[in-house]
Amino acid sequence: MITFWRIIQSGGRNFMRNAWLSTAATAVMTVTLSIVAISFISNLALTSTIKGVTDKIDVSVYLKSGVTQEQVDSFTKSLKDSPNVAGVTYLSEAQAIAQYREQNKTNKQLLAALDIAGNALPSSLQIKAKDPKKLDDITAVVEQPENKALLDPSAPPSYTGSRKTTIDKIVSFSNFFKSTGLVASAIFVVISTLIIFNTIRMAIFTRRDEIEIMKLVGATKWFIRGPFIVEAALYGIIGAFIAVSLSYVLLLGGGPKLGTYVDVKSTIDFFRNYPLLIIGAEMLIGVLIGMFSSLLAMSRYLKL
Repeated sequence: MITFWRIIQSGGRNFMRNAWLSTAATAVMTVTLSIVAISFISNLALTSTIKGVTDKIDVSVYLKSGVTQEQVDSFTKSLKDSPNVAGVTYLSEAQAIAQYREQNKTNKQLLAALDIAGNALPSSLQIKAKDPKKLDDITAVVEQPENKALLDPSAPPSYTGSRKTTIDKIVSFSNFFKSTGLVASAIFVVISTLIIFNTIRMAIFTRRDEIEIMKLVGATKWFIRGPFIVEAALYGIIGAFIAVSLSYVLLLGGGPKLGTYVDVKSTIDFFRNYPLLIIGAEMLIGVLIGMFSSLLAMSRYLKL
C-alpha cells in the first residue's frame, strides 16, 4: 500500500513538473472526451426524436365499400402474421367520419366539405409497423390478390409519396449524423493517443538520469513505470471532469431551446438521473486512452 501511494505521489509530481506539456495533453483529452459526450448526447436525442416520429406512423389501407366483416377479419389475420406488424386496427366508415370531425372540429370549411360529400369516408385498416423503414413484408401482404381486391382503388395507402420521403430523409440525416459523430470521436481518440504518447516519451527522456539511479538502487520495473501511468491517467481524469461539466452546461442551458426541433427531454432526464454513471464512463474512457498511450510509449522508449 505504501509503494502504491508513493507511485501515485510520484505521478502527481511528474504531472505538475511538466506543466505546459500536461496542460496541452489535458486540453486535447478534454476536446476528445467532449466530442465523445456530444456524440453520445446527439445519438440519444436523435434516436428519441426518430422513435417519437416513427411511433406516430401507421400504414392505413383503405377498403372499398361493401367489404364483409369476414373479409376484414381474414385480411387482418394475414397482416398480423407478418413479422413486421405490431398491431392492426379496423376503422369503420362511421368511426372514420367521427375521427375526421374530431380532428378538424375547428375547421368549418373541411367539415362543410365533408357534409357536401355526403359524409363519404372509406373504412380502413390502420397497421402499426415495428420498423416503419422496412415495409416490404407489409406491402407483400397488401399486394396479395385476395387482399388487393378489397382495397379502394381511389385511395392509396397513407405511407406513400411525400410523407414517406420526408420520414426517409429524417432517418437518413439521423444515421449520417450518428456516423459523423463516431468518426469524429475515433479521430480525436487517435490524436489524443499520439499527443499523450509524445508527452510520456519526452518525460522519459527528461528523467532518464533519475530512472538510471532508480534502477541502480534496485527499484522494481513497475515502481519506475507506475508514475508514468498515473501521470497519463490524470490527463484522462481531469479531462473527463472538464468535458462532463461542459456537456452539462451545454445540454441544460441550450437543450430546451432545441426542443422545437429534436426531442431532448429524455436526454436531459438521463443526464440528471445518472450523473455518476456519465462521469464514471467519461473517466474510464479517458483513463484507458491515457494508460494505453503511456504503456505504448514505455514499451518503445523505457528499457528496463
